[in-house]
Amino acid sequence: MDKKEISKLASAVAATYMKDEEDIDFVLKDVKFSGGEDLSTVLVHGYANGKEKKTEVPVTADYGDDYRVTSYGYN
Repeated sequence: MDKKEISKLASAVAATYMKDEEDIDFVLKDVKFSGGEDLSTVLVHGYANGKEKKTEVPVTADYGDDYRVTSYGYN
């Protein structure tokens, strides 16, 4: 699977996860891959879309482990 496909799937997983776990609409900003050959982590940057000010939300997913979300936060 190439990086474009991984990015697309990781973004969809992040959006679904944030909707299910935090009941927020996650809007994609960009996707970055962690460095190193042994790492299978991707950082999905986005924001929570709502009536209030847009809040940045980074979501980390492990595409080597069936796109398991390993962390997220609010900025």
